Amino acid sequence: MGVVYVQTSSSLQTNSGAFTPIPGLSLTLPEGDDMSALVILNLPNPYAEGSNYPGGALGISVNGSISPVIASFTYGVEQPASFNRMPTTLVVNVPLDIGEQTVEALWMGVRGSTVIIDSPASLSATY
Repeated sequence: MGVVYVQTSSSLQTNSGAFTPIPGLSLTLPEGDDMSALVILNLPNPYAEGSNYPGGALGISVNGSISPVIASFTYGVEQPASFNRMPTTLVVNVPLDIGEQTVEALWMGVRGSTVIIDSPASLSATY
């Protein structure tokens, strides 16, 4: 059994309307046969700014292929008076392969939002 873990160390933001990598959140899974890795992307304190039910979406890519499993958050108010924190975690099972695989954390704003993290976020895998 093994564990790999990476963490951000600075404030980051995106206003991309398509999935884009989260800087610093990429790791390599070892090769494996008939095994899987449990990959966890954790943003404990993100928030989004915008004026159309702001929010964000999180995903992962494995060797450049985006997983269909995503996590998201949105505010229930079209134009929030303040932008509270929206802890969001994504958990994905990734089958190990005959070669190493690169896992990258992804994020995007929804409906024109800017997503911001100003505390450490992490990507980890247990296999």
